[in-house]
Amino acid sequence: MKYSLLLCYAFFFFLFSVPLHAQLTGVFPESLTQEQAVTLAIMHHPSLRGAEAATRSASAGVTQAQSNYFPMLNVSAGGTRTGGAAPINPAFRVPILTYNNYITALSLQQNLYDFGKTSGRVSANEELMDASFTDFQATRDSVIANVQLAYINFVQSIRVVKVDSESVAQAEEHLKQSQAFYSVGTRPQYDVTTAEVNLANANVALITGRNQVRIAKLQLENAIGMYSTTYYTVHDSLETPAFAVTLDSAKAVANESRPELRSAQARYVSAQSSVSATRAQHLPTVSLNGSWTWSSFDFPLQSKWNAGFTLSMPIFEGFAISSQVEQAEAVVDEAQAGLDELMEGVMLQVEQNYLSLREAQERIEASKKLVTQAKENLKLAEGRYNSGVGSPIEITDAQVTLSNAQITSIQALADYNSSLIRLRQAMGVIAQN
Repeated sequence: MKYSLLLCYAFFFFLFSVPLHAQLTGVFPESLTQEQAVTLAIMHHPSLRGAEAATRSASAGVTQAQSNYFPMLNVSAGGTRTGGAAPINPAFRVPILTYNNYITALSLQQNLYDFGKTSGRVSANEELMDASFTDFQATRDSVIANVQLAYINFVQSIRVVKVDSESVAQAEEHLKQSQAFYSVGTRPQYDVTTAEVNLANANVALITGRNQVRIAKLQLENAIGMYSTTYYTVHDSLETPAFAVTLDSAKAVANESRPELRSAQARYVSAQSSVSATRAQHLPTVSLNGSWTWSSFDFPLQSKWNAGFTLSMPIFEGFAISSQVEQAEAVVDEAQAGLDELMEGVMLQVEQNYLSLREAQERIEASKKLVTQAKENLKLAEGRYNSGVGSPIEITDAQVTLSNAQITSIQALADYNSSLIRLRQAMGVIAQN
């Protein structure tokens, strides 16, 4: 496990060593797929660099906690020159002395046993390192989900613009038809004016749709973490991929796989280990120490050594240790409450997105029928108008109905894909897609 973590750290260090200015802008593929967008985001999104730094910090914390298992070796050297009166005997004149003093020392200290203080701190920091790694996974999952959602939104906006363009073409054709009927006296001026208003409305909708495409493009690039310097297109990938999982199964998977839950569980265990380590401060610490010194008033220096052991135990420290234990126990309670709250939130997310997915699936089937009926309705309205018995209002209503039906169908497809992405993220399996 730890070797795999080290490999991950080395990989991400190499990955994020790319200069920042190169990460902000770049060249996208001419035809960008959703998978390529996710890959670019994993390589360039700044939140992943921050999460990776947090994992390195947590790993360093483990090393610091483990350092108490190893001996502490120190070396020191110094020299002084002293001068002044040196009273020796009141019966004699005080002599004025000046002399040098040199000392070099090598000391060694080894902790032998501290009744669980060090092991508790190491365990707590190892759990924090695991929590930090799962936090990185959660950040990665969030980046992937945001890119996929932005990609779906971009595709949806492009499809809506196509519908708006078709509406403009239909309105232009109807205007030409009305003008032709008016020129031969079979239709009044009102029909021409109505057709012109309809065309103007269709153009306004098209302008709004095109602007939404530009906004969706910026949102996609923001989710990726870099902005393209070249023109590119995206694949029209609004499909209905099957997802045959029951609600209970989805909740069970989320309970096991959701990285936020695993992080919260690791922090809870870390807090428990901290309580044990803090309580152990009431107990003694046994350590071995020794030193070798060289000192004299002049060179060569004279050597001496000493070795022994120390047993230290706090008797009274103003209730400091007891307060630290109480504080650590409060942190455990807080971590447990946070874990319980997060568990409820995750289960709620799974259920909400599961229901949204099923609802969108039903809307897809219903909207298909709606589009078919709207096309038939427009065909009938055009036939009635061409035969002279229909009105321009019927044409307008039929065109608007068809446009709305097509946009409703697009929205249902986008909602299905978005709900599926959010459900997979809630289950903690978004990266396995």
